[in-house]
Amino acid sequence: MPKVIAVTSEKGGVGKSTLAVHLAGALAERGLAVLLIDEDGRVGSSVRWAQRGPGLPFEVLEPEDVKPKALTSLDAVLIDTEGRPKRKELRALAERADLILVPTGVSPLELEATAELMAFLARDAQAARKSRAVLTRVPPVGRAAEDAREDLRDAGYKVLNTSVRQYAAYQRAAEEGVLCRDVRDDRAAAAWDDILTLSREVI
Repeated sequence: MPKVIAVTSEKGGVGKSTLAVHLAGALAERGLAVLLIDEDGRVGSSVRWAQRGPGLPFEVLEPEDVKPKALTSLDAVLIDTEGRPKRKELRALAERADLILVPTGVSPLELEATAELMAFLARDAQAARKSRAVLTRVPPVGRAAEDAREDLRDAGYKVLNTSVRQYAAYQRAAEEGVLCRDVRDDRAAAAWDDILTLSREVI
């Protein structure tokens, strides 16, 4: 069976769908068979992203379009969860996923919201074992990422080593329905390198 990676957050604007789309793209570039499931039916950011462009190098489906038998041939399934999911849905997510990624910005408000979510997940041993915070929308210069990572780890939460820095290439990729590596931007290569490095931490 494929490795199931869920991307979830209780805080808007942290780049949840951006992370899900690009992580799926990075795994696909590395030769893995990948599917992205968009469970955010209210917004459908990942599905709309895929529909907006010439096509992503992996399939993006809504839950009702997923055929369980087809999953057995995949290496990874990413789930772009509903924005601000209910707590009972988060508990169920821990049952379904092998890894839960919680994207967070580095501002005090974002870190507080992330710490609250990680604390909730930590109440369940299985969810605690599977959960990792991911620093996103990080200023390209300065120590914001290092300080945020240290604060979260000091509080007892697991944080991936790779940070996703904030570049305009991600916004352009969303507008064009492609990956950041495919847009014309001086920082596109740096943005894509962050994602590739992150993908190697995940799988």
